[in-house]
Amino acid sequence: MNVNQLDLKLLMVFVDVVETGSFTAAAQLRESDVGYISRQVKRLETELGSVLFNRSTRSLSLTHFGKQTYQDACKIKELSNRIVESAHSEKATIQGLVRVTCGAFLGRKYVYPALQRISDNYSGLTIELELDEDKVDIIKKRFDLSVRVWKPKDTNLVAQKLCSFGFLLAAAPEFIEEHGTPRSLSDLDSLPSVLYARNEHSNKQFSYCDEQGVIKTYHLTSNLLVSDAELIVRTVLSGKRYGLFPSFMVENELKSGQLVQLLPQIKLVSDEGIYLVYPTKSKTKALEIIIDALKQQIPFLL
Repeated sequence: MNVNQLDLKLLMVFVDVVETGSFTAAAQLRESDVGYISRQVKRLETELGSVLFNRSTRSLSLTHFGKQTYQDACKIKELSNRIVESAHSEKATIQGLVRVTCGAFLGRKYVYPALQRISDNYSGLTIELELDEDKVDIIKKRFDLSVRVWKPKDTNLVAQKLCSFGFLLAAAPEFIEEHGTPRSLSDLDSLPSVLYARNEHSNKQFSYCDEQGVIKTYHLTSNLLVSDAELIVRTVLSGKRYGLFPSFMVENELKSGQLVQLLPQIKLVSDEGIYLVYPTKSKTKALEIIIDALKQQIPFLL
């Protein structure tokens, strides 16, 4: 039998029978019935291929193999208890306040779910998440972590690239049904769009590779510019306009068919990424836990 096939729960039932002295006492300890305990021990003996108890109507004693198995099982039980105690101890020591800042859309969709799970698991830890689209001075504002879609220029900060992403054009099926499928970039000029703009920055233009591999810039026209990414997604989902999106923003909508990528044959050029930014290389245990959770939260982008 492969060691990975051994059911350790059966082994713990066996330990309870030995330590309580009978199947009846073990059943009472586990708030179960004698028949269930007896079947569990029988299953363990079948898995091991050896008898653990010498049974009679009045007595119950361990076989030689049973004695050795009990000694080994006690070591496993002790190790298991130690692991549980260690986990509880770690949770007890993870405490204090961790302040995180992030853009609104990224924060709502990806960062907050990860932080909520951590908060559920570590009651002594307080996490404060502030959603802000502006480039925050995390040292001056005393943030422990910033999650951003740009790399900071401040060399005093540690910037860890969480993932890379590209851009794409997308629209709802209803939009395509009304306006037709664009075949070239020039077809976009006459189509209604909604684009992002904030603090003199906008995505009204993008770089792409032409058929000869030359990188060029294309300028989009739009009479509706919005600084709220979630509002842009909702507008495009309504079927009234198309949009230009970071790939992570509409990944689920594209998979579900709510949105369709426009001009997929055109390769948009981008070197953008999501960065974890913090003030010092020396991270607290709480911050390490948060960073690990965020890495798991956005695996499809890696």
